[in-house]
Formats: sequence, C-alpha cells, structure tokens
Amino acid sequence: MKIACPTCGSNANLPDDKIPKDKDFSFKCPKCGTSVPVKASAGPPGGAGFEQNTAGMGPDTSKLQAGGLQQALVCIAPSLGRNRIMAGLKHAGLKAHVPETPAQALKNLEYYVYPLVVIDEAFDTDKALADYMNNMDMFLRRKICLVRLGPGFETGNAMTALDLSANYVIKSQDLEQEDASLVNNVLAVALSEHEQMYAVFNDSMKAAGKA
Repeated sequence: MKIACPTCGSNANLPDDKIPKDKDFSFKCPKCGTSVPVKASAGPPGGAGFEQNTAGMGPDTSKLQAGGLQQALVCIAPSLGRNRIMAGLKHAGLKAHVPETPAQALKNLEYYVYPLVVIDEAFDTDKALADYMNNMDMFLRRKICLVRLGPGFETGNAMTALDLSANYVIKSQDLEQEDASLVNNVLAVALSEHEQMYAVFNDSMKAAGKA
C-alpha cells in the first residue's frame, strides 16, 4: 500500500502482509519522521473500498507528468463522457481509479494523492467530494489538479473554476460532442496550467528539502 505523509507529502510503500487487517496502526515517515496514522479499514489497493485500475497503460506520450505513468481519480457515472475522459487519460499517459460510489471515492482520496481528480456534479450529488477537496490540507491540495464537470459550466471559465476552488471546469455536454479530441486538449491545458502555476513553488520546496 502507498500512503502519503500528511506533513511532508512523500509517499511510503508499506508491504501488504505487514499491515494489520483488524486494527488501526501508525508508522514513522521515512523522510520527515512524522507518525502517520492508518485506519484499519484502509486495506490494500483493490480491496474493500478501492477500485482496481480500469484504464490501460498506454504509451507515455505526455510530457505533462514527470516520472512516467501516474494515476487519476475519475468520479463520473458510466456515460459517453466518462469513456471520453478515460480515453483522454490514456492519451496523457495516466491510469485511472474509477470508484462506483462517492463513499469509495472518498476512501481513495484518503489514502492516495492523485495528480488529477475529475469530479462530475451528477456523481457527487451531496457535494461530499467537493467538500473534502475544499477542506484538504493545502500542502496536499497543491499536488492535485482538480477538474469539475457540470451541465451549467462554461468549459475553461476561470472565474467559475475559482469560485469552485477547482483548477478547471468542463461543461458536461461538451464531452459528448462529435469531436472527441476536445477532451485531449482540455486535459492537456488543465494539467499544463496547474503545473505552471506551482512550478516556482514546487522548485522552492524541493530546494528546501520539503517536497
């Protein structure tokens, strides 16, 4: 299991066979020494509350994500729009976790740090996911490019994205247009803008040994 330290943001890989199945535990972050608590319900990836990767590992054609293939969380109900998002992620060199319910999505967010999270209003009907993202520790939130989908959004509208504390917004209907390449362009722009926004900050944190 890969668990992110809430203090320094570094990932620690814990052997599944060393993780207690029936009780909470904690471990010391190998980078900063902070005690990191882990709930008993975490389980290994693919277990209860976690979804297996469902997108294929396409060729690494994207230059937006340093370090090769990474993961995205796709919180969209089955639809043509979701299929197009999944294809766009594959094109960008990202694999996807696709939870079936908001509760599963929240569990994934609790134990993974995703470089990209896509949330559809029609999936997050009670706003639990949006609230979780809005209240996330800023050290971790800055690592995530959040894309929100909704029928009343104007794709790429910066003011709407700011109002929603998102990095990018997409009008749901735009995902069902005949030009499927729109999704590739949208994801490329969203990821690129997020990377550029925090480039100086991230470089400073790395230089200080805090990233």
